[in-house]
Amino acid sequence: MRDTHYSQYTLAGKFLTPPSNTNGQPPVFVIKCIPTAHRRSGGGYVNGKLMDSYITMHTVVNHSSKEIFVQYRLDDSKMHKEFWGVSTDGTAIFPPEIELNTVLYGHFLPHKEGTNDPIKKLVLGANEYLGAEVVVQFDLPDPTEVADACGLLIHKK
Repeated sequence: MRDTHYSQYTLAGKFLTPPSNTNGQPPVFVIKCIPTAHRRSGGGYVNGKLMDSYITMHTVVNHSSKEIFVQYRLDDSKMHKEFWGVSTDGTAIFPPEIELNTVLYGHFLPHKEGTNDPIKKLVLGANEYLGAEVVVQFDLPDPTEVADACGLLIHKK
């Protein structure tokens, strides 16, 4: 309708603790990016712009009107505890851009090309509405392509 063009990256995960009423579909991590021209950032340049990212667990999560409490681990490291956005129907959770950087590279700033290795595994828990905690795992591939397309990767000059 608006003639908006974007790239969508989708990664299926697995349930470590499934929701009480599962439909057999795996959890899904989606990242949408808008192509843009090079622009300066952090002493280098970036391509693209993050449009949206979200995780759906195919259940309604226990949330307030605008956010949900999530806990997650990156590559078996310490537990992160954050509030993320939630969809109006409670079926998708939205990491803030700063947290997406953390999920992909282990730090909240945009990633500088050629520095630390990316994250390989995300394990995330969120409470189901009127249920127990749902725990999902995503085995993350190399995020270079998606980070570049979303403006999350700072290229050297």
